Amino acid sequence: MPPDGDRTIAQHILDGMRATGIRQLFCLPGVQNDPFFDAVVDARDWLEVIVTRHEQGCAYMAMGAAQATGRPTAMCVVPGPGLLNASAGLSSACGAGARVLAIVGQIHSSLLGRGLRVLHELDDQPAVLRQVTKHAAIVRNAEDATDAIQTAFDELVSETPRPVAIEVPADMWAMPAPGAVGAGTATMPTIDVGAVQRAADKLRAATNPLIWVGTGAQDAAPAVRELAERLQAPVATRRMGHGVLDETDPLFVPIGLAHRMWADVDLVLGIGSRIEFPLLQWGTTGLDLIQINTDADELDRHGIGALGIHGDAAEVVPMLLDELGDVQCPDRRAELSARRASFFDDIAHLEPQLSYLAAIRDALPDDAIIVEDSTQVTFVAHFAYQFRQPRTYLSTGFAGTLGSGVAAAIGAKAGAPDRTVVALAGDGGFLFTATELATAVQHGIAAIVVVFNDNAYGNVKRIQQERFGAERTIASTLVNPDIVAFAESFGCLGLRATDPHALGDALRTAVASGRPAVIEVPVGEVPSPWPFLVMPQVR
Repeated sequence: MPPDGDRTIAQHILDGMRATGIRQLFCLPGVQNDPFFDAVVDARDWLEVIVTRHEQGCAYMAMGAAQATGRPTAMCVVPGPGLLNASAGLSSACGAGARVLAIVGQIHSSLLGRGLRVLHELDDQPAVLRQVTKHAAIVRNAEDATDAIQTAFDELVSETPRPVAIEVPADMWAMPAPGAVGAGTATMPTIDVGAVQRAADKLRAATNPLIWVGTGAQDAAPAVRELAERLQAPVATRRMGHGVLDETDPLFVPIGLAHRMWADVDLVLGIGSRIEFPLLQWGTTGLDLIQINTDADELDRHGIGALGIHGDAAEVVPMLLDELGDVQCPDRRAELSARRASFFDDIAHLEPQLSYLAAIRDALPDDAIIVEDSTQVTFVAHFAYQFRQPRTYLSTGFAGTLGSGVAAAIGAKAGAPDRTVVALAGDGGFLFTATELATAVQHGIAAIVVVFNDNAYGNVKRIQQERFGAERTIASTLVNPDIVAFAESFGCLGLRATDPHALGDALRTAVASGRPAVIEVPVGEVPSPWPFLVMPQVR
């Protein structure tokens, strides 16, 4: 501790992390942050330090850990190229609704804004951070440091879950700063009781309502289930709301079936979701919409006169249930089950994707976490895999990031070590962060990666063929390493499965091994899932 008794800026940040319950730091050290890591040495009795092989790995791992647990986590990178490498991960964390604290170094405070082109300088690094976080602060002097740090922790746990950043110049880490930093204090919207009452009135009067869930509904799952049962309302999602309702429940409807119902619904209740696909693509004419969201900008984003309730779904939905009371609605389970069976008949040609997904489902426990990378099997999983519990499907949401899956799965497994975590990736996306297998081995993080290998950016290649002709593909065919040997070179378990049955067996072997594992699944061209994801306007 400094002689005057004040803790250093580095120590204040660590104090805030500990008080806020952050117990992991995904990081890649560098010279501007040396004094911070010197302070981290004294925090190792409570803080697990996970060093990655690339700054993008820091951000993706922190995102995965935050998504899997619903709790905040932290990452640390150097300025300039370190931040820019991590920025895709922070952008993905915005899309994923992940509470990630980005601790970012800066050049010496005396050099800020002078354009002297010193090591790792960006002309306006705070401007970069503002694009990929909901709050970005920079420590400019010791007197204001603790206020800036405390505000960052408060923002981290408040309202809409998204990343928060704090920058510290290289010369300020070890500087004593007065005051103290404690746990982040969450500020949530004050819920408008009148709006809840009006929403209950609308729901009570509706004859054909639809509930649409997203990230913000994950921690409200029991209340959402009760609401759906009382209203006998189907529940749908695009991707981020998977698992809120057990998808074996007859009230759950896949997105393609929701599209078929969209023209006839008289009320849509959005819970923690932007509902972007239906509202942008399916039409809003005559649609009555209720939106529950912690992000005020989403309450009537499309300007259709939605009834917005600004609040956390975990608070609002129980209030809505109280207002509804005992409503009597016709039982729709048989009807919806029949319509769902018809939908699954219509997608039965999506093979081998469906068989691979069935094998994965059969091999994994209900609480297993599936981490999406952008590949053909995960696109089909959006409407054909049965997610049975909350926080079992991790996606980058609207960011739609290719290549995040391996690192995000490692982070998810680090954050939730008692759960099985499986990333589903293509060969193209796999190699974006495949070097982080070294991180998994070094830290004993037993994530499993399934790589569907078609030796191509398969989605790009098929779109090129469909739009421009079979002979006009370019920059979409790949030459890959031996993926099994590649995995084994890191010390991972490497397996290969050539059919769905073999994939199920390989997954069981990987889970039982307790080791980081990679399973290669060679595939050819597969039928397109996009007709069941991108659908036309119907109202």
